[in-house]
Order: sequence, then structure tokens, then C-alpha cells
Amino acid sequence: MSQRWFRLGWPPLVLLGIALGGCAQSPTVVMTELLADQTVPPLLLLNARVASQTDATKQAFVHFVSLAVGDASDRPGPYVFPLTLPVPVTSSLAGPVTITIEGVDEGAGAVLARGSASTQVIGGQQTRAVVTLTAVTTVGADAGTIDGEGADGEQSAGDAASDP
Repeated sequence: MSQRWFRLGWPPLVLLGIALGGCAQSPTVVMTELLADQTVPPLLLLNARVASQTDATKQAFVHFVSLAVGDASDRPGPYVFPLTLPVPVTSSLAGPVTITIEGVDEGAGAVLARGSASTQVIGGQQTRAVVTLTAVTTVGADAGTIDGEGADGEQSAGDAASDP
């Protein structure tokens, strides 16, 4: 029987490789179209949090640094909006989620802009979300980042109150 496959140009090992290659699981990604209104200052750092709407213990965090061409001192340039951020998550987050994106000041670590949206994550597939950033103008509870730490590494009051 294997001689027949060789005559057809498909040796058994090639067919086995194709079959095994088809078993690879696709990544679970939230392709996030990120918009910014006119109040948002230039941003070099973005934090993303994807949180399950049905289980507060299921969350994913991703940090992004701009790679845009910047000035002569080898500093990157700010993000240019609109942009698409691929936010990888585990398939355990399948279901309704809220994705929150924050623009963070690179020096002080304070949140300068924030936006969020709801979407439905499907394990092993790409999901789409659209988030519009708006400048954060208050200090205090909004000064902490989405992973619960403020500029000095302390958990901010607003984040501490929402922890389970």
C-alpha cells in the first residue's frame, strides 16, 4: 500500500506530518482596535487587562511598549492611533470578557488614558474588540494601573476596593 502513495507523490511520513500539523491549536487572541480621542496625550506604554465577566479570578495582563521611530536619543516615538493590538489570552477566558486598555506615563507610572469594551472570547480563535482611549483627568483612585499598582508600587485605593 505504501508503494502506491510513493507513486502518487505523497509518502506516508509526509501525510503523517500534515495530519499532525493540523492538530496544532490556534492561539486565542483579542484583536483590539485602539482609538484615542483628542484628549489623549502621547503614549509610549500601554497596559491591557482582559477579565472574565462571569469569574473575577480569570484575568490576563499584557504590557506593550511603543516601537515607533522616535528622536535622536534612541527613545521610541509615541503610538499613532488608530492601531490594532493583538492581546493574547488563554482559552480559559472563553466567554464574555471586558478588555481594558490604559496608557501609562513612562516616568511616574500614572495612568494617563483609559478605555474599555466588552467582547466574547472564543477559545482557539481571534475575537475583535474596539476600545477608545480617553484622558484620565483625576488623581487618586484613577492613578493606579489596571494590575493594581500605582507609581510607587503601592496598590491604589480604587483598585484595592475592587479586589475580591
